[in-house]
Amino acid sequence: MKNKIKYLIITILIICITMFFAIFAKDLLNNKAKLNESNSSNILDNIFNTNDEINLQEAYVTKVVDGDTIWVNIEGKEEKIRLIGVNSPEYTKEIEPYGKEATEFTTHKLLNKTIYLQKDVSDTDSYDRLLRYVWTDKIDVINEENIKNYLFNYSLVYEGYAESNYYKPDITLQSYLEDAQTQAKENKKGMWE
Repeated sequence: MKNKIKYLIITILIICITMFFAIFAKDLLNNKAKLNESNSSNILDNIFNTNDEINLQEAYVTKVVDGDTIWVNIEGKEEKIRLIGVNSPEYTKEIEPYGKEATEFTTHKLLNKTIYLQKDVSDTDSYDRLLRYVWTDKIDVINEENIKNYLFNYSLVYEGYAESNYYKPDITLQSYLEDAQTQAKENKKGMWE
């Protein structure tokens, strides 16, 4: 009889401890999810000051070099721009598969159009090209909807004309570009056919 009571008490204790840890773990996971959600929006808030006016520089596209490199006119000065976070196949000295298509896509979307440039951390690369995100419309907030609709860097990857490719420290929007590449691969777009 004593053994049965002992066994019953141990079983009840184990059940209580298990329930306690299950409730504790659920609360912990919920709090972690809320923290991650707030951190992801805070990253954009902190880096790009989304609560303040977004610092976009208006430019006019005068020439397309290839899928990820363009020339623009900024207040009368010609500047070469290298798109942040992407790498298109070559179509200059070296011709790579889908280089022509990537260049044609960028030409069709950007040539002779007004765009809005945004810096991440670095101003230029080792070739003195300005490193920029290219927005096709003047946005007032950086959010997922605007990234998917107006960030040309995203469109280039999403349509399969560039790979998501980053160089630190300019990685603020890289998770969106990686997501675009995943979708391009799944949908067999462009170079992923």
